[in-house]
Amino acid sequence: MKIQAAAIQMPSDILDLDSNLQRADALLRSARSQGAELVALPELFNTGYSLCPDFGPHSESVDGPTLSYLRQRSRAWKMVIAAGFVERDGRHLFDSLAVCTPEGDLQVYRKRNLVFWERFRFRPGKAPLVVKTRLGRIGFAVCADMIYRRVWEDYRGRIDAAVVSAAWPDFACRQTGHRHWLLGHVGPLSHAIPAKVAADLGVPVVFANQCGETRTTIPVLRATILDRFAGQSSICDGRHGVPVHADREQAVLVAPITLHPQRGPKSWNSTSHSAAAASSSASAHS
Repeated sequence: MKIQAAAIQMPSDILDLDSNLQRADALLRSARSQGAELVALPELFNTGYSLCPDFGPHSESVDGPTLSYLRQRSRAWKMVIAAGFVERDGRHLFDSLAVCTPEGDLQVYRKRNLVFWERFRFRPGKAPLVVKTRLGRIGFAVCADMIYRRVWEDYRGRIDAAVVSAAWPDFACRQTGHRHWLLGHVGPLSHAIPAKVAADLGVPVVFANQCGETRTTIPVLRATILDRFAGQSSICDGRHGVPVHADREQAVLVAPITLHPQRGPKSWNSTSHSAAAASSSASAHS
C-alpha cells in the first residue's frame, strides 16, 4: 500500500507558542494540499528547543492547547500527525511526541535517551510506542533515540513505518561553518541514520527536523556553539526507493512510502502511563 507522507521542517521561536502554532498550521495545510496522510513535525516544535530558563510554564498535559489543536487538525484533515512538545505529568516534565489519529486517538511517546542539558530539564521515557492506525503500525523515536540500536530492536518486526521527530543540531559554527573539534561528525548523521534504519528494518522512516539558528551547549566541556539545526529532514521508503531529503531551510517534504501492514503481529502498544492516559483522554473527548 502506498501513501503520501510528509516531514515538516520548520524553525521555532523560543517559548512563542502562538507564533509556532501559526507557522505549523500553514505548513500542515501545505502537506494536506499535497495529499499527505502521515505527517511529522519536529521535536518541541511548539516551544522551540533550547537551554532556556524554564519549560515548566509552557509544558502541557494531554488536554493542553497544543494537543487539542493537533487532534482537531488530525480529525478534520484525516491525517495521522506526530509532533513534539513538553509534556507535564504531575511535577515531572518529558520531551514527548504526541501521536494523533483521525479517529480521535491520542498517544504519547516519551524520549528515552536524553543528552546534554536535557537531563537537567526532563525525565527519560521508559517504553517504546507502537500505534496501530488505519495505515499500519507506526513506531516512534525522538532525536538522539535514533542512534541507539536497542531502540530499533524494540521495533523490529512490530512496525510498518517509523517516525522520528528531532531538533538535531549541526555542531558547527553557523557563521564560519567550522565544525566542532569533538562533535562535528555528529551533525551529518541526521542525513545518514534514517536511511540506514529504513534499510535495516525494511520499513519507511519519516524524519522531521528543526531548522534555523540555535546555540548548542555542551555542559561537560563548558562549551557553547553558535550553531544551527541540521535540517535535512527525509522520507526513506525502506527498500522500495531512494530517500528524499530537504535542505537546511523551512520545507514541507512530501513523498510516497510503501507500507505492508499485514506483516508481523497484529498489534503491539506501549503500556506506558503516558500513552494510557492520553488514549483515555482522547476517548473521553471524542
